[in-house]
Amino acid sequence: MKWFTWERLILAGSILIAVVCLRMYTVYLWHEWAPIIRSQALTAPRLSAPVAKDFPLHWTASYLALTGEPATIYDNARFKNAEQALLGLGGHPWPYPPTALLIDLPLALLPYFLALAAWLAITMGLYLLVLYCIAPHPLTLLWGLSFFGTFENFFLGQNGFLSAALLGGGLLLLERSPLWGGALLGLLSYKPQLAALIPVALLAGRRWRALAGAAMSGLALALASLWAFPADLWVLFLQSMPHTMDRLYTQTLWFSKMPTVFAAVRLAGFGVQAAWVCQALSMLAALILIVWLWRGPASPAIRASGLIMGILLFSPHIWNYDLPLLAIPLAWIWWEGHRHGWLPSEQILLFWSWFLPLITFTLSVGLDWPTGPLYLAPLFILTMRRLTRERHQAAALRKVAPNP
Repeated sequence: MKWFTWERLILAGSILIAVVCLRMYTVYLWHEWAPIIRSQALTAPRLSAPVAKDFPLHWTASYLALTGEPATIYDNARFKNAEQALLGLGGHPWPYPPTALLIDLPLALLPYFLALAAWLAITMGLYLLVLYCIAPHPLTLLWGLSFFGTFENFFLGQNGFLSAALLGGGLLLLERSPLWGGALLGLLSYKPQLAALIPVALLAGRRWRALAGAAMSGLALALASLWAFPADLWVLFLQSMPHTMDRLYTQTLWFSKMPTVFAAVRLAGFGVQAAWVCQALSMLAALILIVWLWRGPASPAIRASGLIMGILLFSPHIWNYDLPLLAIPLAWIWWEGHRHGWLPSEQILLFWSWFLPLITFTLSVGLDWPTGPLYLAPLFILTMRRLTRERHQAAALRKVAPNP
């Protein structure tokens, strides 16, 4: 019985759950991808039922930009008609700035299915590579693949892998090469709701070279979009924002898929004004958390965890496919515990941080319970306990250090 330690039991249980979660990929690939491969429809320009529910958004935007009709992208009615004509369905409006369109531009050079396969292979590969660089252990790939946010983004064909790769890669390089790390962080400006707090963190941490790298890469991406597309595309984007935001925050069917404070308050039955008040308080808390963690002494794992928690709390426009971001601090804290020792009950909290997004998603979608933001609670506890330990150790070292 001495062999059955808490560490080994949690490890065995998490591996078992991971294997069960990985079965979702098998089922999805068998039912959605395999029929297309068997029918040799790989190069079909249009599929009767395109796989990946959100990828038509990106492929259609790419097609319209390549065929000289980028202005159509910011006309919601015309964009929906284009999706219907090209892929047989009309989905969401295009909510991203022209910089995101620039990233998606090559997609329509390939037929839909091959573009999807290439998109997922490249972005998912970068995402898993970043996780492995943070925690270089064979189990990292298993837990990364079986994480709920990973499967959700794979299922939808969205850009969560790319966002996580840029943010995780930038944070990973911040100590060794701050200019290049900042440059990666600046590229996240293609999704402004995720990048808004990055300058705040870099300013609070006095990371001037990283801040310069982020500013240069973000500016370069914006200038490249001005070169590639008509200049008035930015005007059309800004004009389309009020309608897009109004639709976003009034479509009740979407709230269960948005793990934000705003969506949770709306799911609880409160009005838009109450939701915005609560979201504003969440945004204030996110700012305080990031400034506090980045101004004081903290390890890269703690700073990364604080920044990502802040991003997920700050933006009212977070979807389940953005949750690959959460895998970055989980991998970092797991690797710190694996290398330097675990705190009491830390492995249990880490397991819940990894597994809780799936539970909150199930409760939100199945029962319309406002549980979305609760997935951050275990990570917050983990981060605060790690920070307390680091500061106690630093204080102890100062006491025993000889006076100069």
